[in-house]
Amino acid sequence: MQSSLVRVAPGTAMKNPFMGSTMSYRIAAAPTPSTTAFRQVTSMAKKKGIRIIVTLECTEAKAAGETPSRYCTQKNRKNTPERLELKKFNPNMGKMTVHKEIK
Repeated sequence: MQSSLVRVAPGTAMKNPFMGSTMSYRIAAAPTPSTTAFRQVTSMAKKKGIRIIVTLECTEAKAAGETPSRYCTQKNRKNTPERLELKKFNPNMGKMTVHKEIK
């Protein structure tokens, strides 16, 4: 289906073919782009950020052969380049255990 596009000078009245001859509306002029305006350029690929999302897994439950609990958190790549190690609650074991970062 082809759409018919009618070009009308800005500020002139135009009859709407779908509403009959009783309705008319005005077309406003498009704003002119400013030459001093800053244009933001976006790209599909993102740069590597400083903060990354890591997964922490329970080491005690894994060593005991039980189901390890996992947590997701963020870390700063510059401040902590080594693997993250935190004490978190393991609901399967019912106590606080050491959780290490996994890849």
